[in-house]
Amino acid sequence: MTEPLYEVVSPLGEAQTTTRQGKEKIPSAPPLARLQGKKIGLIWTVFTNGDILLEALADWIAKRYPGLECVKLMPGRNAKWGDYPDLSLPEYAREQGIDAAIVTAGG
Repeated sequence: MTEPLYEVVSPLGEAQTTTRQGKEKIPSAPPLARLQGKKIGLIWTVFTNGDILLEALADWIAKRYPGLECVKLMPGRNAKWGDYPDLSLPEYAREQGIDAAIVTAGG
């Protein structure tokens, strides 16, 4: 029996300028200087236990940063919490007025 072979990769990934659909990627927003008074979108994308992780994280964040608002955000227009992300997600997130987002994949 052969041992499994594991590859070490950077969690930063490789820089890409286009999406898998060939569209130009939207650049990441700069980090928030502070969290007081900010609104964070919590996005669960269907993977097992991702919702549990987000709920626990929201509770922890609320205790640590009392002025921060966490809201469940759908993974795109006409999607429900837990669906696979839709291509409308970036626009939908901006429409919701969030300052940042946390996306979980669970596992």
